[in-house]
Amino acid sequence: MTPRAVFPPVLASCLAAAAAGLAAAPAGAAEPVQLAPHRAAYDVGLDQASEQLLGVDGKIAVALGETGDCGGYGIDYRFVARFIKDQEIVVTDQQVRLNESRDARSFGFDAESFIDSQPDTTTKGTATTSEDATVVTYDEPEAREITLPRSTFPVQHTREITAAAKAGVPIIETPVFQGDADAEKHTTSTVIVMPLGKDELAAEIAGYGARPGQAADEALPTSPDGSDAAEPETATPEAGEPDGEGPGGEGDATSAAAEDPATSTPEAIAAGLAGLQAWRISESFYNSDSNENGLPVFETIYTLFENGVTGNQTLKFDGYTLKTRLVSLELQEPAACPASEAE
Repeated sequence: MTPRAVFPPVLASCLAAAAAGLAAAPAGAAEPVQLAPHRAAYDVGLDQASEQLLGVDGKIAVALGETGDCGGYGIDYRFVARFIKDQEIVVTDQQVRLNESRDARSFGFDAESFIDSQPDTTTKGTATTSEDATVVTYDEPEAREITLPRSTFPVQHTREITAAAKAGVPIIETPVFQGDADAEKHTTSTVIVMPLGKDELAAEIAGYGARPGQAADEALPTSPDGSDAAEPETATPEAGEPDGEGPGGEGDATSAAAEDPATSTPEAIAAGLAGLQAWRISESFYNSDSNENGLPVFETIYTLFENGVTGNQTLKFDGYTLKTRLVSLELQEPAACPASEAE
């Protein structure tokens, strides 16, 4: 029992929230919502087991930034985990590269997954949004085109969540497209925003950072034979991706998030988040596979800071639940890009 395709579950919290890490000015807002490009890494563990799944350990890493030409945002995401069952251990490696235009009208996605170091699935394509529809064009696993109701992409979706949280709006419902392999199922998101008290937030922040004796770049989970998990090459940047090998410019998200040990100390992370407002976000995803009783296909609960950083998360899959903890955070200076109509 392992997670299904990486979209939208894990991206819904970790990536979608992080994807807002750039300046935005929602309509009617008194002043722009200033969010920060950053790299972050998370430890992943099993929170609620099942009869088939005995344990999970892994890491999530996210890196995001603006493209060199200021035309959009590039996102690099990786989730490597070891799933421990009664009779076997399965290692999964999910890698995602996204780019979204500044006007939130075009979106590119390229996702690969590996199981025990062997290629499993690939999803690649583009999507464009007009006034009344979103058209998704897949290149892989097979060429096809799907027309959806007007849907929001990851950056714009999180902009809307952040703006609503700041304005005190408690519930947001919207069609979303984050690169799902099965867009024809018409995914929608329902978000519930809850303010976090100072004491509760302080207690969570105090738990961030690498554990004593644990390096932020500690080895990823290994395959059953003891070898390292799959390490496919980082894709060459395409249009819409930042300069360099990944969103931050050098290396993939997994290594980049931990290249400076100072980014993994509890004190450094707390200093970077000091004084920021934060909310508890509960997000449920529905599509044509949703339970007839109204239950979502996936749920996530996460802490969202006003600068776009995601704190700890809970990921509720069918039959089991994962929890993640922020262990490394590197805040970066935003690119000197002019404001666009979308901002």
